[in-house]
Amino acid sequence: MSKAFQSWSKYWGFLYEDRDVRFPSRVYGFENTSRNKTDSAIVPDDGACYGFVSAGKALLVGKGDRKCAPLVEGQWFSTDSGCCLELSEPSSAVFVSQRIGYRGVFTTGGPIETKGRLRYIDGCSDSLLCCPPVIGDPCFNHLHFPGGINQTQHTHPSLRAGVVARGAGWCHTPDAQIRLLPNLIFVIPTDALHRFETEEGTSMDVVPYHPDSDWGPSHEEHPMVNRTLVEGKKIDNTQGRHAFADLAVGSFMDAIPRIN
Repeated sequence: MSKAFQSWSKYWGFLYEDRDVRFPSRVYGFENTSRNKTDSAIVPDDGACYGFVSAGKALLVGKGDRKCAPLVEGQWFSTDSGCCLELSEPSSAVFVSQRIGYRGVFTTGGPIETKGRLRYIDGCSDSLLCCPPVIGDPCFNHLHFPGGINQTQHTHPSLRAGVVARGAGWCHTPDAQIRLLPNLIFVIPTDALHRFETEEGTSMDVVPYHPDSDWGPSHEEHPMVNRTLVEGKKIDNTQGRHAFADLAVGSFMDAIPRIN
């Protein structure tokens, strides 16, 4: 597995695998902008999928429970495990990242906004599209770069995989300068040094996948429990009858084949 920034402008199927034992992931891409491709795009039932339609339209079928959702350019989705996409219209492109061994939540949203809702590095902004249900779980994001951005070099402690949703820019690494254009899928391996740049007057939006998080709700800290008061005090859900619940579990690693 390469430790360098990688990108793809033409794709149909599996692109990349990160075998990090903490949160293994795979990256897929499906586009018929460069060829006449009408086959179904299938991601196997090995874990939750997080995807984005960067061009055209796609029909999403969640393979686990057969839920369906028509999607248009700018919309995102997550599934419980695996997915099937129908790219019946020409000039369509879909990015999919998969968290192996993790059970997700079937949901769709968007189109993404013009800017993010949270401040990020060097004047950029970010929105959480698909939040981690529990702290530590994967998340899906929208990252906006205004024109004239020259980011500070930085790294991430886990894989980053994403797609350019609109606009244009550059990614600079110690070894290369990569042009970023719409529909381009990219991977930034763990700890890989990089920075993004946009030209004056030209913004860029990317939709990245994070396989893990260090923020999110916990059993003891979430809006429902924090705003449930007994005699004016927040309940303690670690004690007595409050300490037991039949929970949906995100991990199902033991139920699927391991990555060799």
